[in-house]
Amino acid sequence: MARNDEWTAGWTAEKLHGHSEVLSTEPITGNALKIKTKKSKGLILIATLSVDTVRKDDFAEVYLSKDVVFAMNVPKNAVYYKSAIRFAENKSFGIGGLSDLFAALNGNSYRQYLSKETRFVLRGLEQHTKVSSVNRITNRLYEVSRHGLEPIRILALNEYDLTADAVRSGIENHGKCSIILTSNPNCRPSDESIRAADSAGAKVLKWGEMLGALNYAK
Repeated sequence: MARNDEWTAGWTAEKLHGHSEVLSTEPITGNALKIKTKKSKGLILIATLSVDTVRKDDFAEVYLSKDVVFAMNVPKNAVYYKSAIRFAENKSFGIGGLSDLFAALNGNSYRQYLSKETRFVLRGLEQHTKVSSVNRITNRLYEVSRHGLEPIRILALNEYDLTADAVRSGIENHGKCSIILTSNPNCRPSDESIRAADSAGAKVLKWGEMLGALNYAK
């Protein structure tokens, strides 16, 4: 049965034509293309898809072989569930949207790619003295295990203007949490967003406030 996103390889190839690092693009199926870059020694195999909520099976269907180094998903605000994240980690390929693929191209790093935001959040959480481990429930929801305290869930939202709708949508799409982290350092949470979080049993906190709350928050 044909997928309904077999246009994604051609779409991605078109988007890559103007990238300064890309020398050539060659769609090989509706959900895969090979690209040659200035820094690559050979052709790079990219899987493509267009799925709003990504699970393991979505990646498994477009994972042609161990040569796949990145899976590019078209929707900008897609939700990646733990099963999809684990599958990508186990098979060693990067995941993300078009901007993430561009970043991977610029850095010539695909298999271990993480966005700057995700890398920053993970590193900060894992280095916290109260934290024993960090588990990614989705690409934005983190379950943090702590020494002497119950695990706590943190939802990182990278909004500039955090609205009540963004809070409600974030919780609906990613899951319940105790802390909503404004991972954008320039974020300005509205009063309505703070009330929306309170009504869902969560607190809106900036980075420094979140690090402090890890020492005692339930």
